[in-house]
Amino acid sequence: MATYNLRKGRDINLKGKAAKEFVKLPLPKQIAIQPTDFRGLKPRLLVKIGDVVKVGTPLIVDKKHPEIKFVSSASGKVCAINRGEKRLLLEVVIETDGKQDAEKFETVGEQKLKTLTKKKVTELMLNSGLWPIIRQRPFSKVANPEDNPKSIFVRALNTDPLGPDVDFILQGKEKDFQLGVEALTHLTEGKVFVCTKKDTQIKFSATTKNIETHQFSGPHPTGNVSTHIHLLDPINKGDIVWYVEAQDVVRLGRFFTNGEYPAERVVAITGDIVKNRVYAQTIIGTPVSALLQGTALQNTRCISGSILSGKNVGKNGFLGFYDAQVTVIPEGGRREFLGWLVPGFGKYTFSHTYASAFLPEKEVSLDTDENGGHRAIVLNHLYDEYVSLDIVTYFLLKAIIAGDIEEAEKLGILECDEEDFSLCTFACPSKVDVGAIIRKGLDLIEKES
Repeated sequence: MATYNLRKGRDINLKGKAAKEFVKLPLPKQIAIQPTDFRGLKPRLLVKIGDVVKVGTPLIVDKKHPEIKFVSSASGKVCAINRGEKRLLLEVVIETDGKQDAEKFETVGEQKLKTLTKKKVTELMLNSGLWPIIRQRPFSKVANPEDNPKSIFVRALNTDPLGPDVDFILQGKEKDFQLGVEALTHLTEGKVFVCTKKDTQIKFSATTKNIETHQFSGPHPTGNVSTHIHLLDPINKGDIVWYVEAQDVVRLGRFFTNGEYPAERVVAITGDIVKNRVYAQTIIGTPVSALLQGTALQNTRCISGSILSGKNVGKNGFLGFYDAQVTVIPEGGRREFLGWLVPGFGKYTFSHTYASAFLPEKEVSLDTDENGGHRAIVLNHLYDEYVSLDIVTYFLLKAIIAGDIEEAEKLGILECDEEDFSLCTFACPSKVDVGAIIRKGLDLIEKES
């Protein structure tokens, strides 16, 4: 085991962290599976309005890989199929019946799990609908079950602003977590890297030589998967690495012991204006409104995920498939007369623009204002201060904008995801969406290759 102490990056000390208290919420009246949560998915519907489903019933499959199923996390009836522009499938909405009747799959058990082959583990995960928990780098899309990854990463820490404490979430679930990690060892001939925070309280032991545990400390983005891959098993052209979130590893371990699709999700409800900031025990695809009951949501932005890399779903939206956090912040739009002249003792800044930079840092409240206008990118060292990868960010952006795929690959884009540059977007004086440019480059490389 190694411990990595990183310095690059920055923690945004926001008000509104969730109290370390579990609250089990009642089953929501509706849940939704959103194909847009799965990058690169070309969905084919398997159900229609009025169909009765159980927990684990397939709702859609991938046209490219029809063996990959996306299933319901609740029992009930299909009440809506929502589409967007050009008939893009946005949501399959289930009206829950409160019973949580579940499809039955093969039960493996702890002892038999150790003797399974890659083919059998893959088959069980595909049949149950659990395969989408595994994503791949490059491109951050659902993994192809036919690939042979060089390694698998388990992310068991989160450094996002107001991010959930993974140690707290995994309390009492160590056995399922252990079984889930052992199941993953069957899917690769390489290592399974379990990445935790420094001095973690997770009770986990590496049972085989294929499992390695490593600890990380430092500011955000220390907790990002790209950081771990970059330090432990870098990606070269042609390499494929898989990664899984810790909560999903717990679900995987639970599936192998009881033979049912595990729909549970613990969600950190965060934000300064939220009334009940707790760790909510709910199910995948739950409505944001069910998580935020009691909170006034006028003139607010409801984000599934963190403020840096989450998705604005609105008060009528649903929790994202991979998200374990909901954040609520006020909408901006307020104009301040001659605001650029005031010293700014109460304003938050990464630079020395305001006087607050010279004061001891304290918890702050932020809204959605960009606090500036969009301008051309200026060459400076600012971006590289907030990226934990060994990448020259400005020149990578320049290569992407020019469409120079080969140069972008040489500069390390294949290890990246847009979330790795979210701090750059936040700090950029030109208000450039750096992450969106990185995603444009990755999409271009995937299309051309």
